[in-house]
Amino acid sequence: MTEKENHRELIKQFYWHMGDGDFLHILECISKEIGYGDEYCRFVFANNWEEWEEDYFGEEGVCYYFDEPAVKEDLQFVLDYDTFYRYLEEDCTTYLEKYPNNRGLVEELLGKIREKFNIKKEK
Repeated sequence: MTEKENHRELIKQFYWHMGDGDFLHILECISKEIGYGDEYCRFVFANNWEEWEEDYFGEEGVCYYFDEPAVKEDLQFVLDYDTFYRYLEEDCTTYLEKYPNNRGLVEELLGKIREKFNIKKEK
């Protein structure tokens, strides 16, 4: 498995770990550039850290943290906003297969997220 494929699987695991009941709340947090998670799986945005702080990873992007026992050993990785959004769209599609009545809200929040992170909508 490539590093990219591993990251993708971990993000799917993140949403499984959080549960479908938190999905819309997570989208709302993302639309406000607020990280989300628990002590085992979480993500934060670059604006969460100041340059002098140990966890600072740059001025842009999203950092995922996965800690034991959710994974065999603690790890973290950073995604650029375009990759983060592409994965998020895929996860929204999966969510909407189970909860089609939430389509309007999901699409509205995705629009806010695209605007917040200057994501160009693919045609």
